[in-house]
Amino acid sequence: MLEIENSRYLPSLVCLDADGTPLTGRAALQRAVNRPDLTERAPKRALVRQDGVILGERRVSTAELAAAVLRRTLTEAQAVHGGSAPSRTVLTHPARWGAAERTRLGEAAALAGIDGPEYLPEPVAAALHHAEAGEVPEGDCLAVYDLGGGTFDTAVLRRTSNGFTTVAVGGDPHLGGEDLDECLAALLAERAEARDPLPWDELWGSAEPGQVAQRALLRRELTAAKEALSTASSVDLAVPGYPEPFLIRSHEYRSAVEPLLARSHDLLTATVREAGLEPAALHAVVLTGGASRTPRVSDLIAEREQRLPLLTADPKASVVLGALSSGLVVTVPAEGPADAGARPGEPRRALRYFQPAGDPDFEFSPYD
Repeated sequence: MLEIENSRYLPSLVCLDADGTPLTGRAALQRAVNRPDLTERAPKRALVRQDGVILGERRVSTAELAAAVLRRTLTEAQAVHGGSAPSRTVLTHPARWGAAERTRLGEAAALAGIDGPEYLPEPVAAALHHAEAGEVPEGDCLAVYDLGGGTFDTAVLRRTSNGFTTVAVGGDPHLGGEDLDECLAALLAERAEARDPLPWDELWGSAEPGQVAQRALLRRELTAAKEALSTASSVDLAVPGYPEPFLIRSHEYRSAVEPLLARSHDLLTATVREAGLEPAALHAVVLTGGASRTPRVSDLIAEREQRLPLLTADPKASVVLGALSSGLVVTVPAEGPADAGARPGEPRRALRYFQPAGDPDFEFSPYD
């Protein structure tokens, strides 16, 4: 996998520099500390919600913000390969995205200099990666639980003789790993206000540049603490204005996020039922997305389904690795899938994904 700035992952946030040029990577992270007003933390989510956002006093196209991330990735990839353009580019997206959302993603890709990208739903990519790691018998179904930074997606896919068929999709575009950060922030706020509410109120209510920067740094510390609590029994969080750090124990964090994770499991179960299956009939539940590493995710599924879900060594990478191995050329209908607003019982049209080389019958379809 490509490394950018000695990391396999490029931060998704984009921050404008003094001239209005979109920054990515470490430069964006550094500037965002002092200029959160010039920062869009979730360009992908913004891309499908609106045409533009106000950053500082500028109106900036959300397609250009998303393009900045894609452009940086393309530039780095070409540098590694002697300046050569990629022979094919696969863009992954939530399974519930329709033609309108993919069109916006395509506009961002065009602005980034990516011509003729292929599109692949993220759960399909995750299933492909899992199939490479282990045998999935023909006719068996996988459920994909994808908890990323800004969205939560679910899907049920059936193994066929030459691929997978997507039977049902679900999830919640307003639920993601950032919401787990907010749970930790709320827990910290309770502790701080119980000790002395004044420094906390000053920190979060002030527009003074120093306080703005401290808030941004604390948010980054919250994200790091959340990840640390995946393995550590406790973390210490230093908060400006308080002489002693706050101790947060892992069981307290688990209790705080329990309602959100229980809701995510309910959405997974609803998707399985929509596919006409009971959870016990699944071959496996596959976890993907960085926030799926939260231990309570696996514990909750194990408790309710009496089975351990499958988690790869690097769940943040499973979608991209599946996309790299897909070999797909994707065709989509003029309009998006009916799941974007369909009611139960309404007919749904199929999207199909073809691989012309090797096996011309290789096919994916979100609905039977």
